[in-house]
Amino acid sequence: MKTALVTGGASGIGEASTRRMAQAGWRVIVADINETAGTKVASEIGGRFLPLDVTDMAQVQAVTADILAHEGHIDVLVNSGGVLQSPLRLMEMELSELDRILNINTSGTIRVCQSVGRHMAERGTGAIVNMGSLNSLVPMPHPAYAMSKVAITRVTELLACELGRQGVRVNAVAPGYTLTPAMQARIDAGERNPQAVFDRCALPRWVKPAEIADAVFFLASDAASAITGALLPVDCGWVPYAAYSSTAAQPE
Repeated sequence: MKTALVTGGASGIGEASTRRMAQAGWRVIVADINETAGTKVASEIGGRFLPLDVTDMAQVQAVTADILAHEGHIDVLVNSGGVLQSPLRLMEMELSELDRILNINTSGTIRVCQSVGRHMAERGTGAIVNMGSLNSLVPMPHPAYAMSKVAITRVTELLACELGRQGVRVNAVAPGYTLTPAMQARIDAGERNPQAVFDRCALPRWVKPAEIADAVFFLASDAASAITGALLPVDCGWVPYAAYSSTAAQPE
């Protein structure tokens, strides 16, 4: 039985990923700063919850040690812990906002990769899936978040090169506009226009959290045994269609 650690596993894409892996019969450890929600998810999937703040290396190491003491090994790591950012101009952004988001999204991912990756490298096997974004691929008006997710691409590629000879694969997914509870809250608050999203997708609809989870599961599974250093968009074709539909010369 595979053992998987999912950071940010209490909600959204992280939660969907825990449920997909549990469905496959894997042992799943849900790690999150939200103890109430994380405990609930872990109970529902028959897994285990561990509190984790990815900005604290001591906590990251403690979680890794706890899993190794109880499970003996970690086969899969999914780094889904992170924060979003509302639209903002770079020229108007406080640098404290950049520091905060990079510390969680990028440095947090690196901390967990370092801690768990050392164990995987020593064991000679493992799969890591990081969480990128459309912001990893194109410029969007979320400057700190965008920088954090561009960095995830490079972190993923660097670790794929460093850990590949030890049998560890490292990949990332780039979710498109996904109908998570957080996204639904923004829609309800009038901060997101669904039609504006659909108009820019080849498949005019939201991405479902479960569809991201399927991609995460694929990259973490033996079915992707020859794939490492990749960033897989799961975006209903937003990236290509945004460029295609904005081309000045359109076919009649």
